[in-house]
Amino acid sequence: MEDFLTRLKSDRNRLEFALRNFVRLPVPAYQEPNETKDNLLTGDPEALKKAETLHRCYDLSRLYRSATRQRTLETLSCLEWLDHLASVEPGWFERAFQAEQFRWLDVGAKNWAYVEALQAFIRARTDAPFRLDGVELDPNRRYTDFRTRRQYAERFIQPIPEARYHAGNILSWQQPAAIISHFLPFVFRDPLLDWGLPEKCFQPQAILNHLLSLLPPGGLLLIVNQGEEEAREQEALFQTAAGQLPLRWKSLGQLPASFIEYRYSRYGWLCGHDDRTDTDYHAGNPKPG
Repeated sequence: MEDFLTRLKSDRNRLEFALRNFVRLPVPAYQEPNETKDNLLTGDPEALKKAETLHRCYDLSRLYRSATRQRTLETLSCLEWLDHLASVEPGWFERAFQAEQFRWLDVGAKNWAYVEALQAFIRARTDAPFRLDGVELDPNRRYTDFRTRRQYAERFIQPIPEARYHAGNILSWQQPAAIISHFLPFVFRDPLLDWGLPEKCFQPQAILNHLLSLLPPGGLLLIVNQGEEEAREQEALFQTAAGQLPLRWKSLGQLPASFIEYRYSRYGWLCGHDDRTDTDYHAGNPKPG
């Protein structure tokens, strides 16, 4: 019975996915309301202090002038993750930022509400020109106002000339990137089905292997999972990938969550090709032959 229900859900998702990529509604472009940030975090002195530190380090003035309260919190949360990852392993990030033509690829961008966190993080580390690409498999998923993820993302990237939002399957993407971020990837089938995607889209190992193939020497893959169970499965995916190519990865454990109370804690990973001599990470050796 469970298998039958799963197949039924997958078939329904496949039809609905095709339908929302076919149907076009004449909905006006999204205009983000500028909500007041007064009292946003005043009930939590530690969170307020952390937000002030991030604001000072990364200059979030534009965000505070033009965004909703929720998007401000999402941006602060993403920037807190990135800031933490970089503080734990600054050398990994410094090497990635040495790329001659710096490019950042964000996988599973959804509506890209946190794109300003990525831009601010990059700008704090380089004055050189860069490119920021977001790829989303399901950009035509609609919200209660009938606008799509794509419409929201197009509004959010308007003040960011370096950013491009792309609809499509990441497995078709071929442009290398010095840093690739993948926040909350589907590592189990059921959450993917619950989010309305067809079962054929569940390819966690293929996606990980493909992202690794896009990393140049010194490139860096950032992954954030939700919950311990998904984090354990993520490591199993690393182990499998390491059977095919030299790979190093490091668990950053549970990530801070100062601004949004998540149902499941977030866990962070850094991963790249194993071409270094330090040993403070997990490493897998390729199969002989």
